[in-house]
Formats: sequence, C-alpha cells, structure tokens
Amino acid sequence: MSAGLEHRECLESLGAYALGALPADEAEGVRQHLSDCRECRAELTWLRGAVDALPASVTPTLPPPELKARLMEIVESEADLLRAAGEAADRPPVRRRSRRSASVGTLGLAAAAAAAAAIILVFVTTAASGTRVIPAQILNAAQASRVHASLQVNGPRADLQVAGLPTPAADHVDELWVGREGARPRPAGTFVLESGSVRVLLPVHGGDLVLVTVEPGRGTSAPTTAPLIRVRV
Repeated sequence: MSAGLEHRECLESLGAYALGALPADEAEGVRQHLSDCRECRAELTWLRGAVDALPASVTPTLPPPELKARLMEIVESEADLLRAAGEAADRPPVRRRSRRSASVGTLGLAAAAAAAAAIILVFVTTAASGTRVIPAQILNAAQASRVHASLQVNGPRADLQVAGLPTPAADHVDELWVGREGARPRPAGTFVLESGSVRVLLPVHGGDLVLVTVEPGRGTSAPTTAPLIRVRV
C-alpha cells in the first residue's frame, strides 16, 4: 500500500475513529498512520474537539422513544441480512474500499450502530439548545489544507474551535475581532493556541463577522494584518 493511499484511507476513517466506531484492526492501522502524519493528527484533534464540545456545551436532552425504536429497527434489519449472508459478510475485503460507500457489513454492525447513535444524540442535544456550529473560512491559501476552524454559537455567546493553527511569531498573538461588513471590527480577545477552543469575549449576533488576525505584543485596538480566519454568524 502506498503512503498516499494510506493517507487517504486514514482521512476517510477519522470520523469513525473519533467516535470510537472503527473495528479494532482498522483502528490500529489509523493509530500507526497518526504517529507519522501531522495533517491527520490535526484533523483528528479538530474532530475530537467537535465530538467532545457539542454534547458538553448544551443541556442534555433525551431523544424521543420513537427515535430509538426506529434506529433499533434498522440495526435489527441489518443483522438479519448479515446472518442470512453468512459469516463472511461482516469481514472487510482485502483490497481497499471507499469509506463513503462502505456497507454496514464492512464497518461492523456494532460499530455502525454506535456511530449512528452518537451522531443522533449530538444533533438532538444541539438542536434542542439552539447551538449552531458554523464552518470558518481559512483565508490564507498556504494554510487552508492544514488549518480547521468553526464557530460554536449559542445565543450571543460564541466559542472558536481551531485545529492546526500555526503559532504566532515571538511577541505576537492571535487576536479575535467582531464586527459588521464595512465597519471597523472590535477586539474580542487574544490567544496563542494551535488546537482547542477560545471564547469570543464580545456577544455576537446574526450578520456579525468573527475574524482572527496575528497582532504584535498583547494585541491591538484595530487589525494591522489581513485576517487568517473569517466566520459570518
């Protein structure tokens, strides 16, 4: 297997890996690749941040009983199909297959059920609380492939989630800004962080822009560099 092929497979598997929904042999292959691949490690940090932050940031809400019943009907139906097909149906093929088109059999029935349940619960709790996750634009083309960011908004409160952000030069910080198109943005906090969550220190409202720039010292009262990250609320 070529290094490039292994890299693509790992990227396609990271979502299930972050949820703990990969079979043991596939998870071990992902772990081995992660030890040598900074890009995949940054992507996994971003995915784990999203998985961890969404349920923790909202009031837990139980899904309706009929949702669980529908999910279990699907799982039981797939189990019947796998039993009818025989033991080989739940074994992954030797040659590479696309994660996007993988069947329940290739993922493993238990793994697919765990992934589906986790995703459903995240969406139920998020929708119930009004929390939104808005993807960010990475404006520096050289960093677009390795930097990931999104804004988690709940009412006027917002937190920026970042992964793979380069460390600012010495005596510089990353600075948050909130403003409107065509208006001077207001400073909303500074940070130095490669991956993690940062609170936006000003309230945000629909139509606001949240920006990140690199600024000297402990921050400035107005941006002095072009934005690296841009999110429209």
